[in-house]
Amino acid sequence: MYGIVDNLSEKNHAQKIAESVEGVKKVENNITIAIDSKITDKDIKQGVLRNLQNSKFHEEIGELGVDVTDGTVTLYGKINNAQQEIESINQAAQAMGVKSVISKLELNKEHKIDDVSLVNLVVQKLSRYDLSLPDLVITANNGTVTLSGYVNNLKEKELANEAAQSVNGVKKVINHIKIREKS
Repeated sequence: MYGIVDNLSEKNHAQKIAESVEGVKKVENNITIAIDSKITDKDIKQGVLRNLQNSKFHEEIGELGVDVTDGTVTLYGKINNAQQEIESINQAAQAMGVKSVISKLELNKEHKIDDVSLVNLVVQKLSRYDLSLPDLVITANNGTVTLSGYVNNLKEKELANEAAQSVNGVKKVINHIKIREKS
């Protein structure tokens, strides 16, 4: 793909649309993020900070540190779960002129949980939804949760992923869930 967009969020969105087209196996995203020569790193930082303040997690995680060099944003600070990190990265990517986002966000020490307890918390969270839990396998290793097994559709796969990401103590979710073939 080629073209010009204003920020990383738009570039990523175009790639997701292309990847969702039936029959597409691979997408080469050569879209350029064009920066108005008047936009400085300081302007980008202000835009990122403004977006982060409007984030749905702002009150939970407070202020994050932001550095910007040549349009590349680096985020610093403490988060409670993977969902907050993803939201922070997405908010930063939406600021005008952002070319890339590097996360140096760390899990709050108070939310570091042993792997067995983390699996139990994820199972509890998933049990709130209409998912076939016996068909899912949940494991954890140092805060990284891996989901595998089978669900009925893409919506259920995404729901399981989002639910696991929202559990405090989860640093990352690896989703190997497969969708059942309809017979």
